[in-house]
Amino acid sequence: MGAALKTAHGELPLPAFLPDATRGAVRAVEAEGVREAGVRALMANAFHLMIRPGADRVRRLGGLHRFMGWDGPIVTDSGGFQAMSLIRREPERGQIRPDGLVYRVPDTERKIRLTPEKCIQIQFQLGSDVMIALDDCPRADDPPDAQRAAVERTIEWARRGAAEFARQVEQRKIETPPLLVGVVQGGADAELRSECAGALMELGLGGFGFGGWPLDADGRFRIESFELLARLLPPDAPRFALGVGKPEHVVAVARLGGRDVFDCTLPTRDARHHRLYTFTGDPVRDDPFYRCVYILDEKHAGDTGPLESGCDCACCRRYSRGYLRHLFKIRDAAALRLATLHNLRFYARLVDALQAAG
Repeated sequence: MGAALKTAHGELPLPAFLPDATRGAVRAVEAEGVREAGVRALMANAFHLMIRPGADRVRRLGGLHRFMGWDGPIVTDSGGFQAMSLIRREPERGQIRPDGLVYRVPDTERKIRLTPEKCIQIQFQLGSDVMIALDDCPRADDPPDAQRAAVERTIEWARRGAAEFARQVEQRKIETPPLLVGVVQGGADAELRSECAGALMELGLGGFGFGGWPLDADGRFRIESFELLARLLPPDAPRFALGVGKPEHVVAVARLGGRDVFDCTLPTRDARHHRLYTFTGDPVRDDPFYRCVYILDEKHAGDTGPLESGCDCACCRRYSRGYLRHLFKIRDAAALRLATLHNLRFYARLVDALQAAG
């Protein structure tokens, strides 16, 4: 077996793609269906689960694995990116402070305080296999002084999070501790990224994440930022390409030879919006290697073939493009499930090919 991430809930072969189960569920598909599509692990969000149903309730219901009916590895994002995005969009909803975040939940009087320590405590309540430390994610177009401030805050928050992580492991006497991941910020500034990566490595973390927007102002993928991290970070440490999900971007990062974990809402969101992925070639050798089927196009109305010949997903094994289009047209819930299963299977096959290529 090649590179793998070892967790209390099994080994995760790398590279891996994790669909987002942000609020404890992959939209439109139950855990068993996700597993049958070939998915090995999921990404959930501590911030959103803290809001609803609450981390303590999840704990009392047996932890996130039992709560979701999922027996594989679960990675939990801190939710700092989501909280900061909400606060920056609606400043009256909260504040970004030196010691953490304060967020006011809409339509309630509830106020949530998210500190580096609280973030780790929540993820231990959830029972995560991989925990991502709280970081400061600035806007892509923020000026250099704001980017530097974000790096300094990210380093300090990671230090505090790592101290709380060690305290929790000792207090709980955990035989197989989770993995703690620090997020490397710095925007497009290579010097800042290097400074942040160096400081995080000194903390002895188990993995590292790419922080910030992976696209530049023109929508171009910032592969040079990933190349920088590949040179800076320990080669045996797993790297979390947070938010990276376009198939060609997954392949580009995987070619750098790292132990990569990808997560993105793209395949499930696109499935719900009638955009389905099909292979046209080998992702290791060919460019392009896939295309998108827009299932609502009229040309698919009378098509008796599957979405992709050779695909073994639940949709392609039994149903035609014409039938799937019909389900979307009549707004049947089965359309969302079948389309999502197909896109998840596409990504599972994609990382299978990358794993086989070494």
